[in-house]
Amino acid sequence: MGEKNYDLAIVGAGPAGMSAAINARARDKSVIIFNSGQVAKKIDWAPEINNYLGFSNVTGSELAQQFISHIEDLEVPIINEKVVKAYPMGEKVMITTNGENYAAKKLILAIGVVQEAKITGEAKFLGKGISYCATCDGKLYKDKDVLVISDSNHHEDEANFLADICKNIYYVPQYDKIKNLDERIEVVKGEVEEITGDDLANRVQLSSGEYDVDGIFILRETVPPTEIVPGLELDGEYIAVNRKFETSIESVYAAGDCIGRPLQIGKAVGEGQVAALNALKKLDQ
Repeated sequence: MGEKNYDLAIVGAGPAGMSAAINARARDKSVIIFNSGQVAKKIDWAPEINNYLGFSNVTGSELAQQFISHIEDLEVPIINEKVVKAYPMGEKVMITTNGENYAAKKLILAIGVVQEAKITGEAKFLGKGISYCATCDGKLYKDKDVLVISDSNHHEDEANFLADICKNIYYVPQYDKIKNLDERIEVVKGEVEEITGDDLANRVQLSSGEYDVDGIFILRETVPPTEIVPGLELDGEYIAVNRKFETSIESVYAAGDCIGRPLQIGKAVGEGQVAALNALKKLDQ
């Protein structure tokens, strides 16, 4: 599978990510955004926004559409794939999603509030029976039983991928309405309480019962940043950056809510712009 190459890749289609993208396009750079869920979701949900300059008494949906229209006008591609791994290799950052391989000269993480391990036992067994990507690791469980925990119907296609591989699939939706799930997948209701096992995770305790399986997939819109970029330094629960929005990893920048408070649209837009300008300045050098 051949890789696709860009000047700048951005993970996250919130205000920081989109701001970074339009500034890169304004300088005639090739740019791509990865976003595995709804574009500008947090803004869209806001009933009213009064603290973003130039837009008084605007609904979140209206402002989100303005952002999206700007991206569309500049023909910035938004790829609906979850980034599961990114690592520098020479003068490129190699990016693996749940469907393709990409390469970019610079990478900006704009993933919103950092998503850390939330389930008891999740951090302990990560990589030991727990995976964040069904299309990446599904073949390891050929003809075996797996359990899938998902927080969005955007991940149903990823779960469906397992239907042709695994023996039995138990799907635990952490949302209300299932849209397009393969009929061979058994839907299980209940809250996830704990993941346990010996050397490998093989048991999930739900509020509705216990399931013994060979593998567990946790599908969220973003995975922890230290899983995306191994070795990435954190400052508490946020990604650590310097004044240029550079992270501890060469050629990787971060902006927006994922680098700390205040969690405001104006802050995110400004940080996305400055991160992109610094990344492109380094690229041109």
